[in-house]
Amino acid sequence: MSDEESVSARWKEVEEKFEQEKLKEALVQKQRWEKWQMEFIESQQRAREFKAYWERRHQDDKDLWRDKDFADAVYKVSRAGYKGEYGHYEVPKEDKILMEALYKQVTVGDYDGDESDECAEEWKKLVGKSKVEAQREYIHNANKILTRYGWNAPDD
Repeated sequence: MSDEESVSARWKEVEEKFEQEKLKEALVQKQRWEKWQMEFIESQQRAREFKAYWERRHQDDKDLWRDKDFADAVYKVSRAGYKGEYGHYEVPKEDKILMEALYKQVTVGDYDGDESDECAEEWKKLVGKSKVEAQREYIHNANKILTRYGWNAPDD
């Protein structure tokens, strides 16, 4: 083999080795890219799960506070109407009936057909109203009634 042939053969070996190293490097880069893609997809999934968790938790908190507000409104409506040194302010019968109908819509659900209830007519009008809507309306009306007619705070 002449010097020229040996140089050419050596050059060919170097080129082949270079090509093999480039292929290895390309394979490593491809593996890194695929790994990154998988991690990215997993992180997006975790982000969606986390967002769903917080939305559920936020809704649960809202429900809890609304339930507490409803219970507080029921208590205060039971004491509505001021009687004291500054006068007597009775809650009108129609307001009491509406509040009772809303209370039944929240606690029982749609009208059950019991005609003996004095709030039966009002309760029939609420058929189809969800518990949440009925609670909100009850709280809203309770605030209006308490503002108009006051309430007798408990004697401590």
